[in-house]
Amino acid sequence: MGSTTLIRGFKVSMATLDAFLGANSVYETYGTPPFFAHHPDKDPISQLLFAKISEHDSDADKNKFRVLIPAIECAGRSRTAYVAYAWAAVRANRETKIDEDLPAEIPKGFEKLRQEILGYGKNVGHGDKIPDEGKLGIYMVVTCDIRGDYGDELDRSEGLYS
Repeated sequence: MGSTTLIRGFKVSMATLDAFLGANSVYETYGTPPFFAHHPDKDPISQLLFAKISEHDSDADKNKFRVLIPAIECAGRSRTAYVAYAWAAVRANRETKIDEDLPAEIPKGFEKLRQEILGYGKNVGHGDKIPDEGKLGIYMVVTCDIRGDYGDELDRSEGLYS
């Protein structure tokens, strides 16, 4: 079973993200999706994102910031990663309330984090970068074989086929 997650955040090339991670003493992903069952407490990438955000917002919610990397069977490793400031996991189906689940307001410090991460792209070869690196938006990310962290906000009493 894999996971599907709707996110609001930005896309970044794996090479740029991995350069940022390495410079901050966090293991690079090399295009492999990170997964820790106890996000964000045991996920070093989420911990790093939260540490960077909390420098600018002491009231930031550690559960909001994460990296998602798409993956499907029989495909090579992803060249794209997504850095989210809001996310909503989908188990089988879900009514999405965009304004509640994926608020448009960018948290304090997130733009500085985005610029810091993108700054590591200066040392990345042009062929390793994605064309629209840094683009903010709403994205759907599918990660095969890694069950997502659905979070407490998912109403598990909702029927799978309602």
